[in-house]
Amino acid sequence: MSFAHQLRELQECSQGTVDSVVVLGASRTAVYEALRGSRLPSIKNLDRMVAAWGVGGSTERESWRQRRRAAEEDLAEESRRRGSVTAGRTPEEEDFAKRLRELWSRAGSPSTERVARHCDLSARTLDSYLDGRTIPTEERLDELFDGLSVVCGDEGGWLSVEREAFLGEVLFRARTARKEERERVRELASVLPAGQPIVEYTRGFIGFGAVPGVRLGQWFESRRTLSQATVHRPLQAGICGTARLGAESIVVAGGYQDDQDLGDVIIYTGQGGRSADAGRRIQDQELTRGNAALATSAATGGAVRVVRSADRGYRYDGLFRVEDYWWERSREGFAVWRFRLVALPPAEQAVAATQVSGSVAESTAEQGEAKDVRSLAMIQRVVRSSAVANYVKQIHDYTCQLCGTRLNLLTGAYAEAAHITPLGQPHNGPDDPANVLCLCANDHVLFDFGMLVINDDLTVISRFDSQIVGRLREVPGHAVDRRRLAEHRVRHGLPSDGSLR
Repeated sequence: MSFAHQLRELQECSQGTVDSVVVLGASRTAVYEALRGSRLPSIKNLDRMVAAWGVGGSTERESWRQRRRAAEEDLAEESRRRGSVTAGRTPEEEDFAKRLRELWSRAGSPSTERVARHCDLSARTLDSYLDGRTIPTEERLDELFDGLSVVCGDEGGWLSVEREAFLGEVLFRARTARKEERERVRELASVLPAGQPIVEYTRGFIGFGAVPGVRLGQWFESRRTLSQATVHRPLQAGICGTARLGAESIVVAGGYQDDQDLGDVIIYTGQGGRSADAGRRIQDQELTRGNAALATSAATGGAVRVVRSADRGYRYDGLFRVEDYWWERSREGFAVWRFRLVALPPAEQAVAATQVSGSVAESTAEQGEAKDVRSLAMIQRVVRSSAVANYVKQIHDYTCQLCGTRLNLLTGAYAEAAHITPLGQPHNGPDDPANVLCLCANDHVLFDFGMLVINDDLTVISRFDSQIVGRLREVPGHAVDRRRLAEHRVRHGLPSDGSLR
């Protein structure tokens, strides 16, 4: 049922009228467009419709907002399938609009017309900022605060504090996220319209990345046909690859009760430790064979082909990146290696042509190292950026918090943002500055793989020789969450009840 149909049902059940919504401040044209389905209503107009035609209350408003978000996502997906994409609203933009509305409410909820009289902005422009339809520039946001200060005053100086926070961090994050979203959409639009040509797969391909001619979502009836297409070459093993080169492909078959398949994110349990006869785990897993191959892929950033098993056979689901790995106790009490794989965005799927060309004679995951690698791929490690990451890097002037190195390139300074607790399942780390460090490339790798750990007193310890190598530097405006540092130590096998010395 379409969102417009749901709105019409709400109106009919309440026997409400368009006039009852217009009285609350909505445009008559906007209401009719929403009922026809020609355009989604703004959040403010949707709230007015729910207030006029529903039973009222925050629970009902939130329910309708969720339906609107779902409808917006469906429209975006439909556009993507047609080969056209538009930039969606980012979480940072949503946060900006939410905080701006909260500030407006704290100021006494003055009418936008009244505030507009005291600044160089129109009431319509102010409404668009409060609705989250547009994000202001720094100069326009300053104008908004000027008008608000005249209308409500600034007793206690709270509005000045809010102005500084909005101009310094909140707006910066929203505008940076908007810029990155537009760049992502431009990149995506450049590869989607052509679609995926239906051609026969290339037999004999051995290497990494996408197999030429194999389409995303293509089905294979058996492990043998999957192997013949060289999408996943082993007939039994779930991981194809070597410790030296990394993993080529994996099969997600649901054989381990600890596995979690979340679509674009997979928490994959490594191989080994199970009894083929008993069908259960009987010993700890080791970081060897396929497990070591996946660990190598995590270190190099190489893309791994993912195949899912289903009743119809086996489906190729594209390229994933191994973003993290760790050991933990399984439900049966044995140590297992767990790998977090995240799907590459569609644009990266199309251009991720990293592969090993030439032949690899009789090499499988079970047979160990490749015997004849004629040429190796150049593998690029993608370092993703975000508004939070940019904020942390800028506040530290692109200087490593661990070693004090500042890398200067021809294009400007360079640093990397390292999440202490990784984002997404299963760690669910927050994407906020307290969970992010500004590091140089070397220390980022060492920190991610647990070779550098940080105690609660911010002393930095090298796991290589257990020596103190420095102290984490903090600056005003960026305090690091000590709980996340403790979680990082535990995740890499250190005691949870104290610091490492």
